[in-house]
Amino acid sequence: MPDVPVRVALLKRMHLFRGLSDVQLSSVAEAMQEEIIGEDKASVFVQGTTTDFFYIILNGSVDILLTVKSKEKKLASLFRGDYFGEQSLLKNRSHNASVRASKGTILLKLYRSKFLELLKSIPDLQQNFATMMQSRSLARKLRFPWISENEVIYFLSRRHIFMLYQAMIGPVMAVLILLGMVGLSAVFQSVALALITGFLLVLAMLWGLWQYIDWSNDYYIVTNQRVVNIQKVVAMYDSREEAPMNTIVSVNSESDMFGRIFRYGTVIVRTITGEMRMQFAPRPKHAVAMIEEYLLRAKDVRRQNDEEIMRDAIRKKLGIVPLATGQPAPAAPAPVRPKQKQATLGGAIAEYIREIFYTRKESGGTVTYHKHWIVLIRDVILQTSVLLGLIAVYPFWFYFFETLVPLALGSIIAFLIVVTVVWWVYGFLDWRNDQYQVTPEQIVDIYRVPFGDEDRKSAPLENILSTNYERSGFFGLLFNYGVVKIQVGSMDFSFDNVADPPSVQKDIVQRVNVRQQKKREADMAAERERMAEWLAMYHRTLGEIDKQAGQTRNPDSG
Repeated sequence: MPDVPVRVALLKRMHLFRGLSDVQLSSVAEAMQEEIIGEDKASVFVQGTTTDFFYIILNGSVDILLTVKSKEKKLASLFRGDYFGEQSLLKNRSHNASVRASKGTILLKLYRSKFLELLKSIPDLQQNFATMMQSRSLARKLRFPWISENEVIYFLSRRHIFMLYQAMIGPVMAVLILLGMVGLSAVFQSVALALITGFLLVLAMLWGLWQYIDWSNDYYIVTNQRVVNIQKVVAMYDSREEAPMNTIVSVNSESDMFGRIFRYGTVIVRTITGEMRMQFAPRPKHAVAMIEEYLLRAKDVRRQNDEEIMRDAIRKKLGIVPLATGQPAPAAPAPVRPKQKQATLGGAIAEYIREIFYTRKESGGTVTYHKHWIVLIRDVILQTSVLLGLIAVYPFWFYFFETLVPLALGSIIAFLIVVTVVWWVYGFLDWRNDQYQVTPEQIVDIYRVPFGDEDRKSAPLENILSTNYERSGFFGLLFNYGVVKIQVGSMDFSFDNVADPPSVQKDIVQRVNVRQQKKREADMAAERERMAEWLAMYHRTLGEIDKQAGQTRNPDSG
């Protein structure tokens, strides 16, 4: 059974308890009850029910499961140092998901009355939990589609509310002045002044609404895998900057005098390639503590995995193999062949058109992107206009002027139609020939001039240091296209004018994570093999030395 110092050591590393003294941490640890899970996939609580406990995972793991229309979906897995159950405890709400624990998991529980007593007696703890509750509530409301499986949002915030108040000073002052002018127009019975003032009042209100939406669209996010900075300007700009945990070098915060008074500041996340600045973030020291915690946790998880794999490798080298259970492996299910739909002429034509004009296509693990179709329209709009004009003029000319002018002029128009068609095809090929690819091993940027040279640039996925995307301008936001920027060492890649840049960035990040994991596993496997061979040789040498020593002591034996 873990004693109080073990619990205190765990609490010290958790951002929820950052800033508490050793005495306060000890009081929290002593108030905890312990629950050991005796069977696999044991239910901790069920969606729709309420409990009187706040849970912290001391060892093991739990799965968070959501049931919608009788279908169960796994939202995430939580591990040592994670926590859950706060919604039911603090807001007396039913749980919005079910939790199941793996066998051997040790949970630390705080009962409601003791938990509320601690919150009242320790102000810093209350503030930390308030920040956590706000983050999780906002995360459930927004439900970002780019969050991956087993990724959990722990900190989610807009810029500090002080920034909203500051931005609203202008609109509020304008509204007050214009309301006074409305009163004057009533006193002087001036219809013109009333109309002008009313119009300006509507503009001032829209200005205030725009300021609020602009404030509410910017988010700072910390998950167990990355730090994210989302910046949006209404109808003008949309950007998401990310820093994976394994690229973060250091993190710190800075605040001016007003920031210290109102508890806001700038969180500076330094990575291998530069820095990310989360300006006017509320409670910046809390955000820094959270990032530091997950940096340490990621290192601990990797270390534990490496140690376990190393032990297995040494056992294998020494011939210590785990006993077989005696149960045969289950037979693989027979592959189910999907029913093929009967091809039709209309379906074949539609498929051919999609094949020509696609902007994203995945085949054999490789994703190929073309520029957005709005770029194609922009590139061929002139050719299309000229071609439609010539096609419209040609029969008109031939009908009315066949006997009045030489037929050669009609031939010239026909020739211009052919030239314009070639011009249009050139513009289409110029659009289609520019490709961006993400393979399981690398990213590729292909620039090809129709009937000309080809420029191909590529880089291994494991060398990618950072990615971010931008959607600029009204049309970029309206038609959902923009630029995905990828930094690879000192070289920059740019996927220009691609459709749905957030999804393109997500494709790249997912493949980078898979590639880096495979490379790390391969490197570690080679290192483990080498070390295990040395240790096995050392073990065999010791055995030989002991054997020789025994023979020396007993020369007549054997």
